Amino acid sequence: MIKTLLTAAIFLPVMAQAAEPYGEVTFLDGWRLPDGTYQTAIDFDLSEGWKTYWRTPGPAGIPPFFDWGGSTNIADVDIQWPTPHVSESYGLLSIGYTGRLTIPVRITPINSDAPVKVELNMEFGVCSDICVPAEARFNTILGNHTDDGVAEIRTALKDGPVSAESAGLGTATCALTPNGNGFDIQASLRFAKPQTGQPVTVIEYADPDIWIDIAETSVNGRDLTANATLEYYGNGMLTIDRSNILITVFEDGRAVEFNGCPAS
Repeated sequence: MIKTLLTAAIFLPVMAQAAEPYGEVTFLDGWRLPDGTYQTAIDFDLSEGWKTYWRTPGPAGIPPFFDWGGSTNIADVDIQWPTPHVSESYGLLSIGYTGRLTIPVRITPINSDAPVKVELNMEFGVCSDICVPAEARFNTILGNHTDDGVAEIRTALKDGPVSAESAGLGTATCALTPNGNGFDIQASLRFAKPQTGQPVTVIEYADPDIWIDIAETSVNGRDLTANATLEYYGNGMLTIDRSNILITVFEDGRAVEFNGCPAS
């Protein structure tokens, strides 16, 4: 088990005391699966009153960043996010976690017979009365700490999003309208049963040059409509592969994920 205190860069008044520690973050080696992949995890134990953020934190959050560049013999990394909490701060929505958080990470080696070295530099945000950037670094060889954090990882794996089929999502389509800097997106989802409460919808696209804010969501019986703006900060022409659009709906303490969004 490798542990490091969360560190942050923050400017405080001259008379103020040093910032309190925000908690501890640990890399859990987990175990190896029969297919040769490694089920590992990143484990947070945040101090009371502090929170960190989901992969898409909303306008009031700081998105996490994972740099695996120093690792060797890794073909793929799959981060399996547990269901976060949606909260409001100063009129802005944020999506994240408090207290104890275990993020499962499935690692696939290039060569299943060779050692897998993990060298991870993780940057993320932590917030209490103030929000600050934080960093954690890990360096380990997988398999040296077998069965590390098994119970925590198994619990976190059960806390992930439910599939569209399990949630009774019948159809999902998206209309894309060019706006000069990207696209306006309107996602139309139809569920098997009428929706209750006020869900929050997040539309994502796997491209670092694209930003999509939390969608404006409305519900009418079984139909959910989510409107968002996709902003493009890259160079060259933007093309959208609809199969790479990921829609997540948060409602009643659960998250429903839908992959791909065909045309209306």
